[in-house]
Amino acid sequence: MTVRKSIRVERPPEISFKVFCEEIGRWWPRGPSFGGKELADMTIEGQIGGRFFERYVDGTEYEIGRVTAYAPPTLVAFTWRAPSWQVATQVKVSFIADGRGTRIELEHSGWEQANLDTQRRSYDDGWSRVLSHYQSQINAAA
Repeated sequence: MTVRKSIRVERPPEISFKVFCEEIGRWWPRGPSFGGKELADMTIEGQIGGRFFERYVDGTEYEIGRVTAYAPPTLVAFTWRAPSWQVATQVKVSFIADGRGTRIELEHSGWEQANLDTQRRSYDDGWSRVLSHYQSQINAAA
């Protein structure tokens, strides 16, 4: 079963995409990350095959996944794998013009390939929190 989320922000797709991808380290919620380490930065390298990774305050990194689609300002997709998972899942984020703003639709799929249903339920809540944080950050700057 796919996790699906949709939000609307008061910025055009070009800015919404740029903030989501190029400034993810600024708006992503802070707190303990994978392995309980303190997050210092998060990066999506803006090209197909680019890394999507976290950097921690101790200087170590964890590669969450790789960019599988990068089409500014309409689409970014990447693989997603927590350290305990044997396989990666897939995340697709679409940016759709909606009047003077943007509708952002996120789909996180591939849960069935590794029997990750319990994790899927926690990510359903997690993506709501992440997108709500993004929405409040980008709308505050509008």
